[in-house]
Amino acid sequence: MNEARNSKFWADWPRRGDMGWIAERQSSPIGAAWIRYFSGPDLSPIYDPEVPVLAIGIDKDHRGQGIGGLLMDPLLADAREAGITKIALTTGLFNEPALRLYRRCGFVEVLRREDSVMMKVTLL
Repeated sequence: MNEARNSKFWADWPRRGDMGWIAERQSSPIGAAWIRYFSGPDLSPIYDPEVPVLAIGIDKDHRGQGIGGLLMDPLLADAREAGITKIALTTGLFNEPALRLYRRCGFVEVLRREDSVMMKVTLL
């Protein structure tokens, strides 16, 4: 997430429409999941400005412990409550643990490009 290309996901937090959850262990952040709407130069050609994009990151020492699910479940519930009907994301095809989490949360593949996949979930 610290790479310059990713700063669009957290710069100027919070903006209107931003929503997220942070996981902590012993009062230290170990992961976060959030959604953000994009427009203008930050909007990728594959995204819709009316659909927020998901970002999630778990500290490498805490991966594989179910923290992603603990973050995703309340985030998706909050999004539903806020009237959000769709969320998109892009991840690497190599990231099988993340793909399993996204599928469990109802995300489906909508586009493949080389080694990445775009997924969307429809919230009811």
